[in-house]
Amino acid sequence: MTRIPPEQVHAFRALGRRLAARRASEMGLRLWLVAATLAACAAAFTYWQVRVPLDGALRHAGVAGAVRLLSLVLGGLVLTGGALAAWRRVALTAAPPGPEWLALPVEPAIVDRHLAREARLPALAVVIPAAAAWLAGFGLLPVSALLLLPITFALALALVTRLACALALRVAARGSGPASRLPAAWCALVTARVPAAGARIAPAVFRSEAPHRALARLDRAVSLRAGSPRARLTFALTAMVASLVPWFAMPEPLQARALAFAAFALACAELGAWAAWRAAGDPASAVRPLPLSLGDAWLARARPLALALGAVLLVHALLAGPLPVVARIGLPISWALPALLLALLGLHLGLSLAGRPGAAENLYYAWLVTGLFGSITIPLLGWVVLIAACVQATRRLPRWNTPEPA
Repeated sequence: MTRIPPEQVHAFRALGRRLAARRASEMGLRLWLVAATLAACAAAFTYWQVRVPLDGALRHAGVAGAVRLLSLVLGGLVLTGGALAAWRRVALTAAPPGPEWLALPVEPAIVDRHLAREARLPALAVVIPAAAAWLAGFGLLPVSALLLLPITFALALALVTRLACALALRVAARGSGPASRLPAAWCALVTARVPAAGARIAPAVFRSEAPHRALARLDRAVSLRAGSPRARLTFALTAMVASLVPWFAMPEPLQARALAFAAFALACAELGAWAAWRAAGDPASAVRPLPLSLGDAWLARARPLALALGAVLLVHALLAGPLPVVARIGLPISWALPALLLALLGLHLGLSLAGRPGAAENLYYAWLVTGLFGSITIPLLGWVVLIAACVQATRRLPRWNTPEPA
């Protein structure tokens, strides 16, 4: 093995500290409060969901059964952390931050170690529900078990995330030709930036039209090509079609309506993810010089979202034949409010995080998960959480075209 110079180790440690400080400062006070709220909701939900079954296991299976149950919960969270680390490692292998790494006089092994640490960061999210599950054992389990479980969890999480990153790197880093004989880390750095064969694009045609129409046409052209926006639209279209199936397959009207709404809500969530990705997907440096206003950027995405949701709701009202006439008329009205809430939440998060589609989508899904946990804990609490999230994102909209402080 090649010996890594100590100065390179110190340099990458300083890089890690600066990255952590920069990310902490970029979040801002409001986003930190939002993250703390999400963490508190997830912890409270986990505590409540673990405490009651743990008490039941203690009564029926004794201390050994309760310890076994809590160990299974913590083990499931360890596997979840490993899956998150592997997913992030595959993403970094496919498109590592660079290609400046290839120009630096450093060993590829230390770059691989740095990227592995970056990949393990999302796995730290499982520490919050794990701590809540551990706290649920206080008063039920002996002190010796409560002291042993967190140590075992920390060691298992470190080991599983490292193994997951190593396996993900070997699976994702596949070179061709001479590059296939390189180590996995070298192969990932060398082959990740090989340009793919581009498709033939028609020459640009200049035309005069409203700014929001031009932006909507750009969204349509980008979304029809391969990539993240098209994948989210495809998933949303599949969920919309699936939401129509219960009206034909379920004989009971109330069950059909419940299943149709569940699939329709999933389609709305993916439309919101598409809106978040497209609203934040264009580089801020390319959008700011254009003669676009916030209203143009909002209308370009809100209009197609409203038309798509309105068309699907109309089809649902026509297919809901077994329901009474009043229920068929009220169905699109009652479903339109949560549908618009999900879609506009994604749109507003995307507009408030220009140039950072990954951050906008992650925050959007975090709000959805928190709302789901809230609804499971207390009925209708999830919608209150999503309304608060939409209000918070709407208040950030004036920052859509403001450059970030240096």
